[in-house]
Amino acid sequence: MKKFGKKHFIIYGIITAVILALAALSFKFGNNPVSNAIGTVLSPIQKVCSSAYNGTKNFIGNIFSADDMAKENKKLKEKVLLLEAEVRMLDGYKTENEHLRGMIELKETRTDFNSIGANVIGKKTDEESSIITLDKGSKDGVKVNSVVFVPEGLVGVVFEVNTNFCKVRTIFDAESSVSAICLRSGDMGIAEPVEHKTTGGKCVLNYLDRSSKTVIGDIIETSGTGGIYPRGIKIGKVTEIKEDSRNLTLSATLETEIDVNRLDNVLIGIR
Repeated sequence: MKKFGKKHFIIYGIITAVILALAALSFKFGNNPVSNAIGTVLSPIQKVCSSAYNGTKNFIGNIFSADDMAKENKKLKEKVLLLEAEVRMLDGYKTENEHLRGMIELKETRTDFNSIGANVIGKKTDEESSIITLDKGSKDGVKVNSVVFVPEGLVGVVFEVNTNFCKVRTIFDAESSVSAICLRSGDMGIAEPVEHKTTGGKCVLNYLDRSSKTVIGDIIETSGTGGIYPRGIKIGKVTEIKEDSRNLTLSATLETEIDVNRLDNVLIGIR
């Protein structure tokens, strides 16, 4: 393909000048044989030039239109991202408000002891331990064996108290043991952690009598015996029942609603 060089520019300039001159003559002579003849000669050339101009105009217009559309699309995407972030934030506020409302209702319901709110400021979970630290201590009335709970159920018990904070052994800690009762049947057992489940999810209700009437779906709560945990705090729901290794008693797997990793604030029951 030949390059569009200097000679081509000169030729193009001459042709353009001739066309302009002829057009001027046509305009000057008006409607007469000379102007008509010039018009006849120029008409095809004018059509080509007009078509080229319009094509170029449309092409440039399309370029600017596509650019405007791209910019507008980018703005819309940014707005969508902002709206999605706002929706997530509002959902978070809604969940938090529902949780706090549940905490208030629970505090008002438990009239058998005084309850104070506390924030979780530390967590320690490994194969054996499931311990959380709260921002309330002896100056707030917290004592060893103060029970800790949330609307979803029992969290654990305070085992160490300092002036401004306390430590809680959750129900998933290896040393945890809670006297429990089936809300429907009245069967009793001991709720203990599932091995290697230190952050939440499941417990086991051990030492159920073989004649137990407890079935899958039953709700298990604290029994109130033992002097530590008050009666009626939810522990979990039965999802499986099986015989122990010696076929002497039954054990039930409990699905709890407690996840230590997601705990932010709790109630401490003080008696």
